[in-house]
Amino acid sequence: MNSSPDGPVLFALVMAGGSGTRFWPMSRGARPKQVLPLDGGASLLASTLARLAPLIPAERTLVVTGREMEEAVRAEAGAIPAGNVLVEPVGRDTAACVGWAAWRLSRSHPGAVMVVVPADHRIPDGSALRGGLAAAAAAAFARGGLVTLGIRPVRPETGFGYLELGDVEGGAGGLPVVRVRRFVEKPDRARAEAMLASGNYRWNAGIFAWTVEAIRDAIRRHLPELAEGLDAMSRHADDAGDVEAVRTYFPTLPRVSIDFGVMEKAPTVWAVLVDFVWSDVGSWPALAEIAPSSPAGVTLGDVLAVDCDGCVLVSDGPAVAALGLHDLIVVATPGAVLVAPKADAQRVRELVEALRRAGREELL
Repeated sequence: MNSSPDGPVLFALVMAGGSGTRFWPMSRGARPKQVLPLDGGASLLASTLARLAPLIPAERTLVVTGREMEEAVRAEAGAIPAGNVLVEPVGRDTAACVGWAAWRLSRSHPGAVMVVVPADHRIPDGSALRGGLAAAAAAAFARGGLVTLGIRPVRPETGFGYLELGDVEGGAGGLPVVRVRRFVEKPDRARAEAMLASGNYRWNAGIFAWTVEAIRDAIRRHLPELAEGLDAMSRHADDAGDVEAVRTYFPTLPRVSIDFGVMEKAPTVWAVLVDFVWSDVGSWPALAEIAPSSPAGVTLGDVLAVDCDGCVLVSDGPAVAALGLHDLIVVATPGAVLVAPKADAQRVRELVEALRRAGREELL
C-alpha cells in the first residue's frame, strides 16, 4: 500500500529518541537502547527499518531522534536519506515528535497517511507487522480518524498499557477493526489477570496510523499549546529554514506523550486487531523473550555462570563470573556495573535519576 490512484501516499515515522533508561548501564545518552545489538546481532532500530522497507520505501520513512544520539542513529539508519533523520534539539516526548512530522508532511504531502512505530520493539514476523500496518493505514484513510494496533496479550503483563475493546466496526486487510472503549494504564497483577481472562483487552503497543489531517486536527483540539508552537515553527521554517526554526521553537513545545495528550482524550479511536509476537524489550528480564536461554537464565557476552538460575547476566566488555546467584540482574560495562534483583528491573530508571541528581553525567 505505497500509493495508488485510489489510496493515500504512505509515510512511516520511526520514533528513535528514547534514552532507554531501563537498559542502563549499556543504554546511555549517546548509545541508547535502540542502537544496541539486541535483535540477533542487528540493532533494534536497524531491524525496525528492515521490517518497514518492503511496505514503505526509505525516501518516505522519517526517523526522529535526539541531538545526543544523532551520530549513533544515523549510523544505523541504512538507506534512510540524511534529510529524513529529524533531530530534536531537546526531548519533548512523543506528541511533539509526532506533531513535528505531521506538520512537516502537511507542507509536502497533506493527503498522506502516517504509520508511527517505535524504534526499539522486536517483532520477528515482519510480514505480519506490515499486514497490520497496511490494514491500519487503510482504516485510517477510509475513516479519517485515529487507529492503533491492538496486540493479543499472552500473559498478565503489568508493564504494558491496555486497550479495552468496544464494538467491531468492520475490517481492513482481512483484520477486524474495533472501536476502542478506553485506554487502561499499566495495571496491577490482579487486574491484569482479570483483563486477560475477559478476552476483551489488547496490549497497547504504541503503533499508530492516521491521516496527516486527522492527527493535526486532534492535536489542535486536545493540545492547542502544542499546535500553536508547531504552527509558529512551520511559519518560521518557510522564512528561515527548518534547522533554524527547529532550534528556535522546538524547545518551547510542551512535553507530553501522544497517548496521554491525544489518544486517551480522542472521542473516537479504532484498533486493528493483530496476532503476532511482539516485545517492547522494556527491561533487562525481557531479554529472555529474544535471547537464547541458558541454565543460568540469560547470558550474553563474556559470562561464566556456576550454580545460577533465573538470572540476567550480561557483559559488554569485562568478564562476568557469577556463582550461586538466583533471580539477579548483573550487567557489566567498561564504566559501570549494575546489580539488582530481577523483580526490581523496572526501577533501574530510579538509579539513572539518582546518578543525574548526583551530577554523574559521565555515566548517563
